[in-house]
Amino acid sequence: MLSPAEAAKAVSSGSGHKANMPTLSIIMLAIMAGGSIALGDIFWAHSTVGIETPGVKNFVGGVAFSTGLMMVVFFGGHLFTSSMLTGVTTLEHKLPFGKMASYWSIVFLFNFVGAVIIAFMYYKSGLPAGKYEGAILKHFIGLGAAKTSLGFEEAFIRGIFCNVFVCMAVWIAIAAKDTAGKIWGMVFLIAAFVGSGYEHCVANMFIITEALIAKAHYLGMDGATLDSVAHLGHTTVEKLNNLNIKGFLVTNLVPVTLGNIVGGLFFVGVVGFMSHRPDMKE
Repeated sequence: MLSPAEAAKAVSSGSGHKANMPTLSIIMLAIMAGGSIALGDIFWAHSTVGIETPGVKNFVGGVAFSTGLMMVVFFGGHLFTSSMLTGVTTLEHKLPFGKMASYWSIVFLFNFVGAVIIAFMYYKSGLPAGKYEGAILKHFIGLGAAKTSLGFEEAFIRGIFCNVFVCMAVWIAIAAKDTAGKIWGMVFLIAAFVGSGYEHCVANMFIITEALIAKAHYLGMDGATLDSVAHLGHTTVEKLNNLNIKGFLVTNLVPVTLGNIVGGLFFVGVVGFMSHRPDMKE
């Protein structure tokens, strides 16, 4: 395994290379990364059906979800949350700030595209509504309603904690020299963030899109009311009313994204760079 200073250098070099890839490559690999995280969410949802004990459910779901990050890392995808580590490259004066910001914007937008594509394809597959008596589709209603009902401070802080774990998982994957080390490093750190209930902007791009689809699906049934749909999703009418485009983009995605930036860029990237800078020079 690389030393912390060697890992910091590898993070800087790898992040700089990714940010300077051709735009078309970044777009394609960002769509792939958004879709991979969505597929991890789907595995998490299917893996936890019928588990009633919260702690066990959270752990199993977190381990399942980690497959999404594995797909991103091993295929070379561009994921917004881990792209915060390009801040290390910028601090080394090897990547201009404007280039870093442009890279973040492209990755964020096309992660969104990938997540939304998978959300609609998953719904059209018939799996969320057709398996387990629709338990998965109903689950997304309650989850989406809860996420779009968070206060700014709650969502922001949960976003910080989330990306500390995600960026540390990527950092460890870079530092580990064998496949097993990379996998174990990602599994436990991603399970920790998911199991603790933190907020990941790309995961939410899929989850809340699927929740909006689920809400429309059940409201479109004969005789459906907000009360009946809220009951299906084990939520309240008040929270269900928050499950809308504004709740998605403004109430949830803005503070979560800002929190993810702070957690990944400052708590991991800047701290890692500043702490190991003397050894990196050597």
